[in-house]
Amino acid sequence: MLTPLQFSQLVSAAWSGPAVAHHATISHYVAPGGYHYTQYQVSYHPSQGGCHFSQQECPFQAVAAAVAAAAAAGVPVSRHHAQRTIARTVAALCGVQLTRPGFACRARRHRVARLLYA
Repeated sequence: MLTPLQFSQLVSAAWSGPAVAHHATISHYVAPGGYHYTQYQVSYHPSQGGCHFSQQECPFQAVAAAVAAAAAAGVPVSRHHAQRTIARTVAALCGVQLTRPGFACRARRHRVARLLYA
């Protein structure tokens, strides 16, 4: 679903609190009989000795669970920021246009409308 770089960028973007480091890992397991399993692991390290870890089958659940674990431990993070980042990433993967058209797009649209209906 996500490349390791994309997953790491998602993990980094979803965090809004103090952090020394974050780790994002994608593990693939393939059994000889055809069974395969993918697991996403996220860990945030906001201070020395502190680690908030989550391991899920879905990358978005892993990020949300790690942020929730940090919030439950009293780390000042914004769960709303993480949810918004995850929602925007999911929308982008589904092909939804996230940003409004810019000035150039609106200007072309009005110019074409003026030429067609003048």
